[in-house]
Amino acid sequence: MSMDKWLDDEETKEKKKKRNEIYSSLSNEEKNDLSKQKIRELVKKDEITSIFDESRKSFLTKVLEFKDWLDNRAYIKGDIERIQTWVENLYSMVDISINFQTKTRFNNGEETLINRYKSIPVKFLDEKTRIALNKKLKGIKKTNSDNYYLRKLNNIVKEKLKDAEYYAILRDILES
Repeated sequence: MSMDKWLDDEETKEKKKKRNEIYSSLSNEEKNDLSKQKIRELVKKDEITSIFDESRKSFLTKVLEFKDWLDNRAYIKGDIERIQTWVENLYSMVDISINFQTKTRFNNGEETLINRYKSIPVKFLDEKTRIALNKKLKGIKKTNSDNYYLRKLNNIVKEKLKDAEYYAILRDILES
């Protein structure tokens, strides 16, 4: 394991330097506006997660109520209709939750990203990188290994995009 991955490369040092220069050149009012914008974004994220947390808590309480009701029943055969109603209600709660999650995710423009990602051939990426990308797209918590593979892919993509610029120049020369 090399120490190079822990050290910043020249490109990130330059980006940090430029970012700090731009920030230091801002007036106090502009700095306050930026901090307020960041706070608004954080509050919006917290509101969305709190909605999910509340819906999960209410769903779990309903499931526990159903379990307690079932535990107290000695003769279930007579309560089949009531059990079906409970299960249908619980299923509708899950369905509503899933629909809400997909609507919020697709409203952020991720639907086109997912469809474009599906068009990439399976053999184009190695398995661990593909797993990390799937976790990122679906919003699943990533491990350190996933983050490593995503950083590695990011560096490869940057290099390939630089190469693509050169190939575009060569194509223009050949077509002229």
